[in-house]
Amino acid sequence: MSTIREVSQAAGVSISTVSRVLNRSGPVSKHAQERVLAAVAQLGYFPNTFARGLVTKRSGGIGATVTDLSDPFFGLMLKGIEGRVEQAGMHLIVTDGHGQLHAERESVAFLTRHNADAIIAYLQQVPDPEILEWAHPGRPLIVVARNVAGMAARCLHIDNVLGGGLATHHLLSMGHQTIAHISGPMALVDGRDRLRGYRTALEKAGLHYDPERVVEADFTPAGGAAAMAHLLDRGNAFTAVFAGNDQMAAGAMDVLRNRGLRVPDDVSVVGFDDLPMVRYLYAPLTTVRQPILEMGRAAADLALAALRGEEVEVSRGFEPELVVRHSVKRMTT
Repeated sequence: MSTIREVSQAAGVSISTVSRVLNRSGPVSKHAQERVLAAVAQLGYFPNTFARGLVTKRSGGIGATVTDLSDPFFGLMLKGIEGRVEQAGMHLIVTDGHGQLHAERESVAFLTRHNADAIIAYLQQVPDPEILEWAHPGRPLIVVARNVAGMAARCLHIDNVLGGGLATHHLLSMGHQTIAHISGPMALVDGRDRLRGYRTALEKAGLHYDPERVVEADFTPAGGAAAMAHLLDRGNAFTAVFAGNDQMAAGAMDVLRNRGLRVPDDVSVVGFDDLPMVRYLYAPLTTVRQPILEMGRAAADLALAALRGEEVEVSRGFEPELVVRHSVKRMTT
């Protein structure tokens, strides 16, 4: 196995120059960098980062744990994180907590065991007191889409109550009086808060909140489809539906079309998230945008600043924004 000394000799530079190139830790001329990288490739040199991590307790990597790697929401969030991490000359280590308590715990434990320099966590099931126990100066913990009491400076979150209200108010402003809601899981604060925004908007408009027009689902297209089928089979009439996320909205729209109902002519639909794909649905989706990419970037900025012992000015609380497309029809009298 080649050594760093052999790389320095082959490249005609000092060992410290080789180290700066490999660790991206200091200024090196482009010519010297090219010689070092060529020597590394020629000799097949691999720095023993694992051994170095055992000594320094640093891996050069930022850890991130999410709920579902196949979910486009988390794809966008990770894209935002990875861009910032790469700019800092580091790598992103990703684990999947599957929205299950034991898996979320194991994901964070894995990142800790492998000396992730900081951890960015989207945690649905781990209780606040346990998250507080994980937070310590040596390994910064940034929590996304949640506001944990006692560590507000390291949490990023969006006002889901306001977002649910924006979606419902838009439907009300378009003349809809019977509005159904496909909610997210009531076990999750996102689902509860968006439902609360929906209910509050109805009551402020002087309308009765009817629990028969609310069906709980699981934030997936299949969940949205099943919920829409359930709403239709109940026979409780509605002219519009607010789905708790875009994926459920897409599933709901598929069922409406299969039942011979047109969006928006027969039923208007509003989603939540503003995923890139929703503008390409058969009726481009009106939705509530949450800045997923920006939240990922802000989380990475907080983590990197904490590693430098600095504070950085980023938004901790994000506001949702209504994005109007073509899935809502104005009601006429």
